[in-house]
Amino acid sequence: MKKWISIIITIVLMAGAGYWAYEKYKPQPEAPMEVPPPITFDVTQETMTQTILVKGKSVYTEQADVFAPYASSIKQWHVKNGDQVKKGDILFTLDTSALQTELDQMQSDLEKAKLDVEMNQISIDQAGMTETLGVTEEERKKAFADRESKRLANELNQKALVLKEKEIRKKQDVMSKAVVYAASSGVFQMNEGDSKTRAVTEGQLIGTITNTGKMKFLTIVGEEEMFRLKAGMPVQVRMSAQKDLKFTGTVSKVSKFARKSSDTDLKQASQFDVVIDLKPDARMYGGVSLEGDIETMRKDKVTAVSSLAIMRDQPEPYVLLDKGNGKTEQVNVKTGMESGDKTEIVSGLKPGDVVVIP
Repeated sequence: MKKWISIIITIVLMAGAGYWAYEKYKPQPEAPMEVPPPITFDVTQETMTQTILVKGKSVYTEQADVFAPYASSIKQWHVKNGDQVKKGDILFTLDTSALQTELDQMQSDLEKAKLDVEMNQISIDQAGMTETLGVTEEERKKAFADRESKRLANELNQKALVLKEKEIRKKQDVMSKAVVYAASSGVFQMNEGDSKTRAVTEGQLIGTITNTGKMKFLTIVGEEEMFRLKAGMPVQVRMSAQKDLKFTGTVSKVSKFARKSSDTDLKQASQFDVVIDLKPDARMYGGVSLEGDIETMRKDKVTAVSSLAIMRDQPEPYVLLDKGNGKTEQVNVKTGMESGDKTEIVSGLKPGDVVVIP
């Protein structure tokens, strides 16, 4: 009896172990695959623009060079390098001592020449009153020749006086320019760092006055872009080094002539200069690398959808319009301008529609 009990217990244990092993290692049924939901895009009404990206540099628009009016030495500086000046401010004064000496000598020579002319005229007048007619024809001819010679000499002396007076006025005009004034408002920058008294020559460049409030953005475009640009187009500008700083400008000039560098290589596409006037901004400096987006086209209240939603594998572009409850309808659309990741829908959809990508 005990033997049978042991056999039964052994059979039960083996059956339990087998069931446990089966449950542990039996193949698990595959989980049902989840179908991903379709990607949807809303049809919206918005403002769309097309732009051209340009790169270049900022330059100052108004710069006035300051020259030395005559050869001398700078007697006194009234401004320092980098000072802000206003139109009419005194920049520096030139030494006039050498010119004054020359002028005094010229005036002395003029007075002496005037006196000589007066004395000669008196001599001519007195000679005419006391002159006796010659007896012979030869004597009369000689007397006439002497009178004419003195008269002509005196006329030449009078003309010489006029020239001397002109030279004096010219010298005085030069001296009047000894005080050099600012021709415009801006920042004065010396051509040389040394601001001490120094000798200058006539016409020498002394410095430059720059109006830091007026700047322009110079850039270059290709042939294709040139035909899309015109004066008056708005531009969104940013610094290449600090793109978070935003500025605005307007296209003021599009050159009708290709750059000369384009003429040397006939295989190279021509390039054209474009000038953009920048709105005054204290954060902007000259000589800075800039980037700009020139707005060539703008449309308001445009029906638009993501370009990804438009299918183009058929003769006409189409979209899958969401009809709800997982149903879609193929709708042909007419497209317009493209901007970024959006495409204008001219017909076929309306704002508020939803399109899907299966």
